[in-house]
Amino acid sequence: NQAVKSAYDRAWHLPDSVTDEGATAEATIVIARDGTVISARISKPSGNSGLDASVRRTLDRVKWAAPLPASEKENQRTVTINFNVGAKRALG
Repeated sequence: NQAVKSAYDRAWHLPDSVTDEGATAEATIVIARDGTVISARISKPSGNSGLDASVRRTLDRVKWAAPLPASEKENQRTVTINFNVGAKRALG
């Protein structure tokens, strides 16, 4: 899950106009065994239109995240990612 989250963190460009450090949007992403993104959607909007729009753009941009570990028996995995303004700004 961390490899998938990292792919989205790298692709996420937070607009300077979003100033609410506590705002968080939650996304649900389904990854195929080979790392292909099957689906990605905002499952809990933040209520901040700028943040939600930036997350939607990120979800549209990422087409491949990370393959599932060889030990994984399933053919796909659902991952939940929180896009938090304060955490993103802290990472730079």
